[in-house]
Amino acid sequence: MSSEKIADQFMELIQRFIHLRPKLTPPDHVLQFKKKMEGLKSKMEEEDRSFLFRVLILLAQNSTPLTMSELSMELNVPMSTATRIIDGLVRSEMVERVNDASDRRVVRVGVSKAGRELYEQGMSYNKQRIIRLMKNFSDEERAQLLKLMSKVFDSLLEEIEQKK
Repeated sequence: MSSEKIADQFMELIQRFIHLRPKLTPPDHVLQFKKKMEGLKSKMEEEDRSFLFRVLILLAQNSTPLTMSELSMELNVPMSTATRIIDGLVRSEMVERVNDASDRRVVRVGVSKAGRELYEQGMSYNKQRIIRLMKNFSDEERAQLLKLMSKVFDSLLEEIEQKK
């Protein structure tokens, strides 16, 4: 099958998903999670909103708090944008600034207790949703899907690296 035909089929799947999405009714704990995220979003500038959960993921998955320059590099945004995003998350009590033990001039950013709880709720919901979505797949189909999706993401990463 040609690449163009495959791409058309992917586009059809995406359109099917978009049509299904409004018909899905999330459980109460997910609605509460969404409400918290919306509350955070309303306190931040529009351009910063897409980074909300991404910042929580970055901070929660690092064993030590990140410096602002590390966070800026990870998000691929200017330092001023990273600072503005973190300011909003600090006001919302999702992250906290931490003094660096070895250099008082350096400020690090770590996820707060409330931020970790929000992160864990989001990750738990996503994991349970994947389990439900995959229930009709055989073990072989799950493995194949995971392998193919990994290849797609590897290709995306390679494309990004080539543009640098």
